Amino acid sequence: MTTRLTHPIPTSSRGRLATASFLAGALLVLGWALLAPISTANAGEWVQRSCSYGTEYIVPEGWEGKEVNGYVNPDQGRPLDTCLEFNMGGGLWAGAAGANGDQGGAGEIWAYKPPQESTIAGGMLTTRMKAHNGDAQIDAEVKSGPATLANCESPNCTERNGFVPITVSNATMLYEWAWCFTSKETGLCPSEPQFAAEVGITSAQIVLSTNAVPSGSEFSGTLLTETVTGKGTLSFTAKDPGPGVYRAEVLIDGHEVWAGTPSLNEGRCVVAGTYEGARAFNYAQPCPAEAAVHAEVETASVADGAHHLTVEVEDAAGNVATVYSATLTTANHPVSPIILPPAPPNRGALNGTPASESAVLAASGKQPKTFTRAIAHSAVTLTGRLTDPAGTPIAGAQVQLLQQVVGSTSPSRIATATTSATGAWTFKVPKGPSRLLEVAYFSHLLDTVPAATLDFRESVQGAVSMHAPHRAWLGQAVTFTGQLAGGYVPVSGESVQVEIFYSGRWRTIEVLPTNSKGRWSYKYVFTLGAGSSYLFRAVTVPNGAYPYTASRSRPVRVTVR
Repeated sequence: MTTRLTHPIPTSSRGRLATASFLAGALLVLGWALLAPISTANAGEWVQRSCSYGTEYIVPEGWEGKEVNGYVNPDQGRPLDTCLEFNMGGGLWAGAAGANGDQGGAGEIWAYKPPQESTIAGGMLTTRMKAHNGDAQIDAEVKSGPATLANCESPNCTERNGFVPITVSNATMLYEWAWCFTSKETGLCPSEPQFAAEVGITSAQIVLSTNAVPSGSEFSGTLLTETVTGKGTLSFTAKDPGPGVYRAEVLIDGHEVWAGTPSLNEGRCVVAGTYEGARAFNYAQPCPAEAAVHAEVETASVADGAHHLTVEVEDAAGNVATVYSATLTTANHPVSPIILPPAPPNRGALNGTPASESAVLAASGKQPKTFTRAIAHSAVTLTGRLTDPAGTPIAGAQVQLLQQVVGSTSPSRIATATTSATGAWTFKVPKGPSRLLEVAYFSHLLDTVPAATLDFRESVQGAVSMHAPHRAWLGQAVTFTGQLAGGYVPVSGESVQVEIFYSGRWRTIEVLPTNSKGRWSYKYVFTLGAGSSYLFRAVTVPNGAYPYTASRSRPVRVTVR
């Protein structure tokens, strides 16, 4: 993490004259034509991560390295893929040396070609560049030609390191390259023992844009029959020519009744975090191009009659397509209402005066039924009245408060209260997570089914902390630690996203899980940037099992010595 590379950095006159011909020759050696971008109207976006993040190795799919313009490699194996060697400064490296009598403009190139049906729309690279007697550069290929993202040209570029934003859209290629200058005396690269230029990408988050449309075929199942009773089934094949099938959904009258991920594609289709709001994956083709979908839908809860059935497929980039639409008719036998007989002895005594099977629970005044609160202020007081249908207060009745935490399958009783002569009741609810709070009245003390209920839904914003030394030294690991507040952390932990404030916005540098107690730890090594300071923060990434909404920590500033 070092000083930011400015954008764009102009090349010298000799660099500008050589750039166009060098790149054209280099791309021909790689066997790649300069493609016109696909249409991006209403296109979705996703992110491919490459190389190293912390101690995590990510395969650099889509990258290819070659020697170009007659370059003679003094170090067999270059261009080097050392992404596995992160702690040693590993990455995708290209260099050019003049010690072998190479012709001017000889060097190496790493090029990234986006997957089918997609173009490059942005992102962030972490880079290292230096030049002694040559040029190191990072470019993107757009419709008008190469666009320079970062440049390091001798003699005024000893070393430049840091973050390089990808500030183009509709790009069809991304490449880093290094080449040596031509000696006026010999017409060859200067004969020197050191590299004329070097460039490396140590990690990459590449935003990809695609307007590929998912599709479905081979539909079958009982949901497609004229009339459906009970559980209906639906099977079909989902396809996507872009980043793959991520999710399928069945809707009746616009309401979701089934949704799922058909295939995790051997783990490739698992989201590895987000960047600029887009899903991030560790592979060029994260989700399967074709997946078998099987859904089972219980129609007993749907009213009898004709309904609109739709099936949607979403790809990894967030593009959603309706792949099936038809009329669905349900015919489930309704359950006859149960007329309660006189209270049997096992129902217990009447609850309140006058007890009522048709009692009404109402909240007081303008008390909202749905509200959001911070975790520290999630305790709430609920008040209301209990009456019969005519509005007569039910006095001396026991009223129960039930709590069902988001993600759980059953409620639990947390408090009881007794109504006053006016039917009023009050509950002081303790602090807790996001939950359903249900006030319940039973007309008899031993009843198991309430005669009246009143629901309140509370969304609670979680809290996550971050701690780190305020000073760090080059080459030494800095440990960031923190913890989620409030408990209810799932056994598998909750995801925490570590972010750095750079170039005017917060950017993700790592996504990691907590332990079952909500604690997390992350180590980072500063290799350059002495004298600079950076802001870091932690952000929760809700996974559905942790009953709190997203939260972020207070920023921590670290100064590099």
